[in-house]
Amino acid sequence: MKEIAQAALQYIQENLLVSLVFAVIAGFAGMKTVSLAKKTNPALFFIVGALGVFLGQFAILYLGIKGIIDQVSEFRLFFDLLAAYIGSFIVASLVNFFSPH
Repeated sequence: MKEIAQAALQYIQENLLVSLVFAVIAGFAGMKTVSLAKKTNPALFFIVGALGVFLGQFAILYLGIKGIIDQVSEFRLFFDLLAAYIGSFIVASLVNFFSPH
């Protein structure tokens, strides 16, 4: 698992600009999907999104679907964004569950 986490971090570092943009987009979408509150913190979007990007890349590598995604390289960004959104949704769900109401 340590190797998979290192590979996920390496992929994020190699594609830093794309990962940062996906972190903001996925964090916003994940937080808005989970929490319907009008007032939210933009820094929280980025934190949730960054964790979601990592979790999404980790899942892609752990489940072994990287090879399949690489075969359809035209859709690599779409799959990365989808994985980032799913990861952000999971992180946002945990944040919403453990936050005081």
